[in-house]
Amino acid sequence: MTKQEFKKILTELIKLKKDEMALDTALKKFDPDSSLSLLRYESLVVDTLTLAMNDTNEWITYWLYDCNCGKDIKAVKIMGKNVPLKTMDNLWNILTMKKDGYE
Repeated sequence: MTKQEFKKILTELIKLKKDEMALDTALKKFDPDSSLSLLRYESLVVDTLTLAMNDTNEWITYWLYDCNCGKDIKAVKIMGKNVPLKTMDNLWNILTMKKDGYE
């Protein structure tokens, strides 16, 4: 998978998640007790990216969920070094960095 392909898929996933949240908000206006969750597509995309990138350390799920797509983090420590994790490019760099000196 190329960096451009990875970023395109991840960008589309984030857009789908935003659209899902907007649809859920609209449905709640009609029925406050309703809830919309389309996790099957999300799990499929995340699982596929994880497999394609050989992400055994679960950086993709960490960046998406724990870091709020990079909004809630600037860097992580890997082998005592601060490594940026704010952007998709940063995530790509961590996923593709050579293992010597890290992990």
